Amino acid sequence: MNLELAPRFIDEYRRLSTDDQALCDEAIQDLPAAFGYPHQHAGIGVRALRRGVYECRAGLHIRIGFTRHSGTLLLQTVGDHQTIKRWLRRAARGL
Repeated sequence: MNLELAPRFIDEYRRLSTDDQALCDEAIQDLPAAFGYPHQHAGIGVRALRRGVYECRAGLHIRIGFTRHSGTLLLQTVGDHQTIKRWLRRAARGL
């Protein structure tokens, strides 16, 4: 799996604390190898939110929202649970 970063993800990542960025870095590093192997990704908690839309844990309060496009995972957003909920609502409205 390849990874790509959406501009929104980059902006939100930059606003995180250094510690939270480090947690994200670890999760991002593990994500391509773990995606699609449920027994391997228990640590980062990958779960489907909708068809082709997923989230994973980067820490107790940090989540990464991403979409799958063939062999690429596009990291869309990063933040707390509320950030993911807002992202899903916007995506449902096509924004």
